[in-house]
Amino acid sequence: MFNRRAVEEIEAWYQRNNRKPLVIRGARQTGKTTAVRLAASRLGVELIEINLERHPELDALFKAYKLDELLFNVSLISGKQIDRQSSVLLFLDEAQATPAAYSCLRYFYEEVPNLAVILTGSLLDQVLHDYTLPMPVGRIEHCFMGPLTFEEFLAATGESKALESISMLNLSNMHLVPQSLHDDLLAHVRRYILTGGMPYCVQTAIDTRFNHQEIIRYQTELLQTYKDDFSKYSGSQISLKLIAFFNGLISQTGQQFSHKLASEIAQSTSGDYRQLNNAIERFLEARLFYRVVHSGADSIPLGGETKIRISKFLFIDIGLLLAVQGIPPQSIMNSPLELTNRGIIAEQFVGQQLLYAKPSYVNPALYFWHPPKSELQAEIDFLFECGNRIYPVEVKSGVSGSIKSLHSYIIKKQAMDAIRISSGKPSVQLLTARSNKQEKPFTLIDLPFYLVNQLERLLKE
Repeated sequence: MFNRRAVEEIEAWYQRNNRKPLVIRGARQTGKTTAVRLAASRLGVELIEINLERHPELDALFKAYKLDELLFNVSLISGKQIDRQSSVLLFLDEAQATPAAYSCLRYFYEEVPNLAVILTGSLLDQVLHDYTLPMPVGRIEHCFMGPLTFEEFLAATGESKALESISMLNLSNMHLVPQSLHDDLLAHVRRYILTGGMPYCVQTAIDTRFNHQEIIRYQTELLQTYKDDFSKYSGSQISLKLIAFFNGLISQTGQQFSHKLASEIAQSTSGDYRQLNNAIERFLEARLFYRVVHSGADSIPLGGETKIRISKFLFIDIGLLLAVQGIPPQSIMNSPLELTNRGIIAEQFVGQQLLYAKPSYVNPALYFWHPPKSELQAEIDFLFECGNRIYPVEVKSGVSGSIKSLHSYIIKKQAMDAIRISSGKPSVQLLTARSNKQEKPFTLIDLPFYLVNQLERLLKE
């Protein structure tokens, strides 16, 4: 069992006096169930776990909101006494099988506030999309889980010294990082890129001492599990279409998703634009893809001025992305981070870390900036909101690279700081942005890939 940040969030939730029922959202196999079990163990509380897929008879009780009868049946199923005054942790897993359980959370909050209740389900959002019963708005809390972050990966693989070294760095001293340490930390990044952050794959890496063929085998099995889910919740013909769209969207990871590109994917899979859009919504609800949305970047929050038609997509996990693309492990482990499909892999890595840079109760969201059509070369990969500031983030797969996009952004938005993430050593430079015969001084913060998880701390210190 890995110590995830979400585990700490669950512990903090349980210990609050005014807690509401907790809904844990995340894709299949991201460690939701394990996190609940570990949190209960560390808290020393009795866990009553009910897998709702195995107990369809409870559905009628949830729909009728008969809490006392429901708790009595849970007691019979689990063999553990539970009532309105119990101090146990009630865990309702695989709730997509009984969506009425989600609706019933409002009554747990209103009528049994002392009872700690956690609900989760890998495909819950998909099922709730067409659900007609009342939603527990304002009566639940959320925890969002994804793959392990790079730093969670370091902790899971026993690299405590690397974590300690990273935590010691700040904007004032990071330029002093020895080359040997820099190289070692980048080697850990390469290992993470190959393994990814899916818990089962990380455990396989630990058990096999990073046998890449074994890791790839389990990554391939996990990808097949996702595809099998399509047929589980749709007909066979629709399932085949979804798989085709799924593969098509993976191949376009990181690219701006234009109407032209969408039409190409639809045509290549014998589908149409409407079918593709519907499929994309299903993938987003299953949290297999994340949409990176254009923001005007004029004010915070970034989500306040978005254009969803200007967007790009990232896949759930970088290790799974490499497995799909069939990139040989040795091409990454035996070379610098100037990777095959360089920009896409580097952008996926950074985006995957930024998605979970905020606390677990914040719904993951990513934004980028795209200039007018006349300046298509000036796209900013990501925008990062910290405090009351917006920071443009440019990702480079090699040691360095052109920052014309940052120059354009600095001039247009009169920004004071910019961030470049690459495999180069960390530094802080005072530069002058030049674009369209205009100039503006700014601070360029150069961060290596291994410091992405520390971005918010570095900016706040």
